[in-house]
Amino acid sequence: MADGEDEERAARAGAAGAAGPPGARLAVSPALPALPASRELPLFAELPELSGQVPWRPLAHAPTPVVPCAAIEKYLGRGGVWVKRDDLISPLYGGNKVRRFEFLLADAERRGARTLVTVGGLASTQVTATALFGRALGFAVTAVLFDQPITRFGRGALLADAASGAELVHGGGYATTAVRAIRVLRRADRPYFILPGASSALPCLGYVDAMLELAAQVQRGEAPRPDRIVVPSGTGGTLAGLTLGAAVLGWPTTIVGVRITERIASNRAVVRYEIGSMKRLLARRAPRFTRRRLPPVRFEIDHRAIGPGYGMPTPASIAAIPEVERLIGVPGEVTYSAKALAALRGIAQERPRETLLLWQTLSSARPPLAEGGAAALPPAFARFFDGEIAY
Repeated sequence: MADGEDEERAARAGAAGAAGPPGARLAVSPALPALPASRELPLFAELPELSGQVPWRPLAHAPTPVVPCAAIEKYLGRGGVWVKRDDLISPLYGGNKVRRFEFLLADAERRGARTLVTVGGLASTQVTATALFGRALGFAVTAVLFDQPITRFGRGALLADAASGAELVHGGGYATTAVRAIRVLRRADRPYFILPGASSALPCLGYVDAMLELAAQVQRGEAPRPDRIVVPSGTGGTLAGLTLGAAVLGWPTTIVGVRITERIASNRAVVRYEIGSMKRLLARRAPRFTRRRLPPVRFEIDHRAIGPGYGMPTPASIAAIPEVERLIGVPGEVTYSAKALAALRGIAQERPRETLLLWQTLSSARPPLAEGGAAALPPAFARFFDGEIAY
């Protein structure tokens, strides 16, 4: 799906479609109790004009808890650090894609799509989320996967994707992945393309909404207002949404994106473009948004944790894997969660007086895995199950 005008046409075409007022009840199969029948969306309460103007359907069990990082204070070297538990956002699959898919999959439904097509790495949580939620809502799903260093988590992700019933296509390098994705789109039945990371203006509104959710929790006294929020950042959608959300609130909070991929895909220009796209979408759909004077956005990108590259371990990320498990109950992985936690540790020591919050984007719900290992996957993936792996 493209940004900007494409999203505007979708919103304009479907005011009577899948979207509804806050708390609207939408059809959910009784066989899928993991999908909520309704929930109140803080963004629609903040900007009521959006209700019925943008596609949305409830998928998240929200608000998610915000609690102290008490279990890892020794690792962090201090207290005063909190965690927003988006790992608990759905018993089907948690993490930072669920809030985005409330908009994105509603848009796919509105357009009459039958097949979701997406691209990601072998261990992509976005691909797994697309497979699980897409199949739960009745879509066919095809994912074209590019190579990355294989880990235990990556093997598990491939087996979860296969168990969901998604079609998996080996892409190889970035260029061949793009070519094969185009071929898949040409043959798919009424396809709907989901960008890598699901990062475009419409779905990223999910994290503007998430900041409004956090603000309500702060107002209720569940947590202090953070000086800095730390989140892993690949394509930058979560970072951009939280940053715009903080500006809407008027908070002086700085959002820190821990870069986990190549700088060409994760940089300030990309994040500013994503923020600008969301602003334009909101201005078109909610006239009162244009009358607001927002403060300058406050975000940073921390480049120190990435190490040799995307999916590549570092000594600090390997050491952080068990700390992730202490925090949320399941082991971390080296691409996102462990590198974000390693960066948080450094920030906590550099800024001892600040209140920090980690936005947890790894799922603590682990989906079923296909039995049989490599035999459950197309032959092109067999080599990723050869030999022992250390982490």
